[in-house]
Amino acid sequence: MHTIDHVFEPSRLFLVWTSTAEGIARNRRIVGELFKSGDSHSFRYLKDTPDYHAAVNEGFISFPAFTIHGNEIFTNALPAFLSRIPPRKRQDFPKYLAQYGLPGNFRGSDFSLLGYTGARLASDSFELCPDLSTASAPLDLVLEVSGTQYNKVDGEIIVGMPVQFIQEPENEHDKNAIAIMTKFGRVGYVSRALNKGFCQLLNQSEVKGSVLISDVRNDKVKIMVLAAFE
Repeated sequence: MHTIDHVFEPSRLFLVWTSTAEGIARNRRIVGELFKSGDSHSFRYLKDTPDYHAAVNEGFISFPAFTIHGNEIFTNALPAFLSRIPPRKRQDFPKYLAQYGLPGNFRGSDFSLLGYTGARLASDSFELCPDLSTASAPLDLVLEVSGTQYNKVDGEIIVGMPVQFIQEPENEHDKNAIAIMTKFGRVGYVSRALNKGFCQLLNQSEVKGSVLISDVRNDKVKIMVLAAFE
């Protein structure tokens, strides 16, 4: 497996919520942010954004660890998110990293680890995504391809296969949409929560992409890709 040579250390992680209700499109909505200042980590809901209001209309209530009262900032927020991933001391921790295309000797901070894994749980519909607005090359990003269920390809997607990232400014759903392409065609998209900052990186630097994981379980396709910006 490719080693992550340049770990991205973000200063902010977005909390993303996806509706699971029937009849509602599975849109990824940014509802909050986990941010750091020095050694402290705080969380707040982004209540004045279109995404937050759309999420409320689609059934969003709150993240379980932080009850919504007003526009307050929750301090010492990092442990609530670290509890969603196994501790590094666990014997099977390298196996956990491998699920996300990360090497067993991952050298990033706990904050960056949350961004690379998303701190996802099977029991809810939350994930964390790094804010890429301040990112610059060189850096390596690992991301799960979105929308694989809507982009069937006529060929086998194998580990190591090159991928390209193609901007779609005319996309009717999102002007910042970025398609992920293989020799067989489009396999999906960069997550909507990432694509604005990802567009900036594409415009500022060279990128090489490849498939890290390609797996099908219970008719669900999971593809993880590496984007190495130089």
